[in-house]
Amino acid sequence: MDFFGKKVNKTELLEKIGDMSQLGGISSFEYNDGVSKGIRAFNIKCISGIDITILEDRGMDISHMFYKSIPINWNSISRETSPFYYNDKGFEWLRSFYGGLLTTCGLLNIGDPCTDDDEELGLHGRISNTPFEKISIEEKWTDDDFVMSIQGKAREAVFKGNKLEISRKITAFMFTPKIILEDNIKNLGFNSSPLMILYHINIGYPLLDSDSILLFKKLKTTPLDENSAMAAASCHKFKEPAVGFKDEVFFHDLSVDKDGNANIAIINETLNNNEGLGISIKFNKDNLPYLTQWKHLEKGEYVCGIEPCNSYVRGRATERKEKNLQFIGPGEQKNFRLEFNILKSNNDIGIFKNTYLI
Repeated sequence: MDFFGKKVNKTELLEKIGDMSQLGGISSFEYNDGVSKGIRAFNIKCISGIDITILEDRGMDISHMFYKSIPINWNSISRETSPFYYNDKGFEWLRSFYGGLLTTCGLLNIGDPCTDDDEELGLHGRISNTPFEKISIEEKWTDDDFVMSIQGKAREAVFKGNKLEISRKITAFMFTPKIILEDNIKNLGFNSSPLMILYHINIGYPLLDSDSILLFKKLKTTPLDENSAMAAASCHKFKEPAVGFKDEVFFHDLSVDKDGNANIAIINETLNNNEGLGISIKFNKDNLPYLTQWKHLEKGEYVCGIEPCNSYVRGRATERKEKNLQFIGPGEQKNFRLEFNILKSNNDIGIFKNTYLI
């Protein structure tokens, strides 16, 4: 393995440290102040530069992500809000939307609030405000890397209604700057259930800036509305923040690699003294056929959302009407996987371009 410019193997490394915690690892903690009070969380630190916070009581989502102390994600003024304050009506979801690297949306609605099948559904569903349980932690050597993972489960279920269970595993690597998220969703009931899921990935400053670029190979782009249509040609570019910026939303149909995966990255080639930095996201298009891009370049709310999903974000009633709603049958299971890779320099960015854009 490459250890700060020196090639060392596992044995040589272990001879020179007392415990792997000297280099990083998993630690748990609990927020104890303000609207965050009571949220159980985990921190994973890796000598590769990855530093992430996972919120056990907020959908096992990822709030903060740093690479070598450089912030990757955007955080809203709401901060990490306890699910105790969650309100599922209309757009009230926004009051507890902290942003973070990842906020999961679903499992029974994504996008606009609506009423469908006599059920009132709020913006983006409940799952990101649901505590996880049956948490397990594993740290082990796999070949020449020290692999750390956290697993847990949660249910979105109701008496006389839909009964879904999500099992999530998040894996980080001590010597490789990447994260893997794996979800298994199972229908525990005896009736078919709608299944809507969106991975709301939120990139912020300084990775996101006026000279940042979104890299992807698309087959087609569909703007959400007239305002977005006027900006479609420059959807991959960004501006300085402005007061009164009107959201731009695009639905991208991405091409896939030989394994059926779509690949997208956001890069900033001038960041870090012009060494460059980026993050790429890989997901399988078979179960996440859509990619929603959300640009919100407002002063104080400067964010780009990169959102793999299994339907559009018009709300369940509209998706059903347009025959675009996905279902999961009784006892059926569906798997979802996202891979986040840090592009450490302009060299890594060039490799991504040559691999996925040509």
